Amino acid sequence: MESSESPREQEAAALRKWFSLQKRFGSWVAMERALNITEDYLVKIKRGERRAIDPELRTKLHDATGLDIFKPISEKPGIMQTFTRPDFPQKIKTKELKPVLMKKTENNDYERARRIKKLLVALANELEFFKQNSDSTRETFRKVVPGEDVGYITTLLRALYNEDQFQRWLLFSKYEMKSEEED
Repeated sequence: MESSESPREQEAAALRKWFSLQKRFGSWVAMERALNITEDYLVKIKRGERRAIDPELRTKLHDATGLDIFKPISEKPGIMQTFTRPDFPQKIKTKELKPVLMKKTENNDYERARRIKKLLVALANELEFFKQNSDSTRETFRKVVPGEDVGYITTLLRALYNEDQFQRWLLFSKYEMKSEEED
């Protein structure tokens, strides 16, 4: 049965229907508390404002509701594991990103700027996963990605937009990235 509704809308409709028929939880807040879900997150899923992406959250919802739509994503055939923002004009799939990273770097400023643009779009798409998920998912991000590296990159990017600021930044930047490339 094909539906023109987005996965977000499908989850919202299924959850609202299930909630109206169940007797276990007296309110959405009571369900959030019982399942130990971040305040208002369940309400956002119910309204179709968020998607239940986090595996831990999906497991909680599936266990509580019995709805197949909340089975952990890895158990659902044909579902992509990555989520991208629909408002980004270009989408970069992981397999498309590898050539961007592996491409021999040239001294052409335009090509390097385009490469950075592609990397920023890919980064924003990856970060959307953490934005739409639970505290525990973001905690994993914080453990894996050194905050100092994030600070260095954001400061450098900001400085590149103002030549005077960039020149001052150059005088004081002696930081070496803690993160290393991984396969």
